[in-house]
Amino acid sequence: MLFAKPLLPVLLVLFLVAVATLRRSDRSVPSGACALARLGYGLAKLCLLLLPLEWMQHLYANAEPLAVSSKAVWLTSLTLTCQMYLAFSGVGDVCIAIAQLRGKAVREFCDAPYRAGGFIGLWQRLHLGLTRCGKTVCVTLLPTLLLVAGVAALWRGWSLAILLWLLVQVLLIVLESWRGKSLFAPLPQPLRVILVMLVIIITNVLLVTPDLRLALDRLWLMFSAAKPTLYSLMLDKRLASNWQQSMLSIAVLVSVGLPPLGWVLQQSNKIWQVIGILLLPVSLLMALRESWKLSATIQMITQRPVIELFGEGNSRVYHGYEGWLFSQSELDRLTLKRVNPSATKSLVMLAEKLKATGVPLFVIAMPTKAALYPANILSAEYNNPVQPPGQKAKLEQLHTAGIEVLDPSQVLWDRLIRAEAYYQNDSHWTPETMKEVALLAAKQIRKKWPALHQTDTPLINATILDRTDVGDLARVLLPLSESWFGTEFAQLVSIRGLEGDLKSPILLVGGELLRVYEDADSSFGNANGQSQDAGFATQLAALLGRALHVQRADVTKITAAEFAESAGKKKLVIFLLPADAL
Repeated sequence: MLFAKPLLPVLLVLFLVAVATLRRSDRSVPSGACALARLGYGLAKLCLLLLPLEWMQHLYANAEPLAVSSKAVWLTSLTLTCQMYLAFSGVGDVCIAIAQLRGKAVREFCDAPYRAGGFIGLWQRLHLGLTRCGKTVCVTLLPTLLLVAGVAALWRGWSLAILLWLLVQVLLIVLESWRGKSLFAPLPQPLRVILVMLVIIITNVLLVTPDLRLALDRLWLMFSAAKPTLYSLMLDKRLASNWQQSMLSIAVLVSVGLPPLGWVLQQSNKIWQVIGILLLPVSLLMALRESWKLSATIQMITQRPVIELFGEGNSRVYHGYEGWLFSQSELDRLTLKRVNPSATKSLVMLAEKLKATGVPLFVIAMPTKAALYPANILSAEYNNPVQPPGQKAKLEQLHTAGIEVLDPSQVLWDRLIRAEAYYQNDSHWTPETMKEVALLAAKQIRKKWPALHQTDTPLINATILDRTDVGDLARVLLPLSESWFGTEFAQLVSIRGLEGDLKSPILLVGGELLRVYEDADSSFGNANGQSQDAGFATQLAALLGRALHVQRADVTKITAAEFAESAGKKKLVIFLLPADAL
């Protein structure tokens, strides 16, 4: 799975500690079926629960500060609390199962710690192999506390917040030791369990937030009544999807509600052994659910139930309302901190270089699918497109730098009443939307730089092309997806006679927005491998009456130096890029 990498060092450390603390037991060696069942339950904890919940940790750790709400902090801290148990007990179950398969009886590692009803009992039972007799309870439990702190540092990153967490746990243990019983005694056991879990969840914010000052702010946010923002509601929606909440609910049940696994498997009823054995192949398959190196058939087997039962996509494709698919990267730009550098700074630097030669810069910022269809992500009433945080300020920065900007978002938003801007299962704009933006761009060019528009119509050959495609997002989600999603239709206008001209006074730079309807291997491409001459560059060239110099580039990673030389010889430089790249 895509977000297994942060877990690898954690699981390796826990496995080495478990092997080092294995202790023989006087009990008889369980049967092979019982050992296989235990292995299945251990892998299920790691692959079916621990691993999917890491997606929530990823979203929280990389969230835009404006998008973090009280709900997000509570959910993520609860998730980490469950993940700690799942990691410790899951690795322990795997080690015990391997020892049992080799004919050795060993002692338990984890004994339902969250059911202890006290802090001393919790840390004693989290890892029985590390519990040793000492002069004080703190000395006895210190190895376990240090292991948890070390695992958190490997997992989420080191900070002083981890030291504060250690001090708080030691203080709770000292108070409970001084009292001689649970801090919440004489309350009934269920209430003690709930209150201990609540305290652990609150203090675990220090582990899940790798910065002391930010962790303290998040602790305050947990109990504040801060008004949610649109971005925080979207992040909450991603955290609280049907799949994630189902996994979290099961994780809470496994962490708190179930009795010790060793006791369950020793019962005369064999159903638990059968379930554990069946979990073996399921766990291994689901662990590889998002590995696109596997065969398409296996990807279908693992992903399709998730879609059917939970309406969930994967880490690359978001499955929205009414079956609409979105690229997760678009939702990332609405809710998470930017990963790639903003293109705004590079565009401003390029504009400054071009001023010396008198070459103007024209930027076309195309709104993304998520910006125009937010209601298919988060159900609400919207009056305008939803742009990433700070988008208005970036557009103002471009204007201030003397860059001409075309922002067609509002025009396309108003146009949605009569025509779709994007396909349901594809990440690309429709041909009609592409032509609309090309028309807006041509009008602005004729208004600002009339000399670049040729009134004489060149000799061209126009052909209507009918294309069908299942959609690139559908293919990423389900490789054999045509029978599941069906196909979508596009009618293209192929124009011959306006192919790219290196001597053209207009340089058009773009990435994927230029490829679609042009390249044969892009969405709605053709089988013979030839260029279709129906993309944005061709449409704009037809409207301006002249061929353009087209340059393909990754516009999310542009540098001023990359285009300064070639652009300096032109009379106009146009950048076509997604608005969220700014």
